Amino acid sequence: MTRIQKLFIANLRFYRSHKKISQIACSEQIGVSPNYLNAVENGKNFPSVEVLQKICNTLNILPYQLFLEKPILSQNYTDGNHLIQTLIDLKEKICATIDEKIPV
Repeated sequence: MTRIQKLFIANLRFYRSHKKISQIACSEQIGVSPNYLNAVENGKNFPSVEVLQKICNTLNILPYQLFLEKPILSQNYTDGNHLIQTLIDLKEKICATIDEKIPV
């Protein structure tokens, strides 16, 4: 399983739990079988773009949030502030890694 799949699964479970939606209820709202959603959350399947969009609509999140290192709990997903802060944090992490790897 790739790192991206692990992030996706962890975030999917996080947002679903945060919204207090069971796997069965979530699968019904998405329009997939409970077995399929269970397979997605266990890394056996990966959703199509269409199913990914339905997941985001059901959980009221933006698609990129399913791939972040740390989930974002914001009521206003359209303001962009959380994205900017995430990018700043990522930039700092990248710069620190470069500084460690490349001697001055």
